[in-house]
Amino acid sequence: MMQPFAASPNPTPRLQQVLDLIDRVAIAQGRDVPQIVEIERLRFLPTGTFGRTWANFLNEHNLQPFTTGSRRK
Repeated sequence: MMQPFAASPNPTPRLQQVLDLIDRVAIAQGRDVPQIVEIERLRFLPTGTFGRTWANFLNEHNLQPFTTGSRRK
């Protein structure tokens, strides 16, 4: 029986394990694709553009976009 998600004291490592597994399966099936968004490049766009605003938002809130999994790239 599965334990409730909230029962885990720190679900982040488990989530990363799942995302890593998805990556390995995608590679094995030939469905791996390059990342479509490079946040570092967005930081150099002009102020007021969507990409620059998104990059700034991620920085301000200490967030990282998903870069794993064939559907997240």
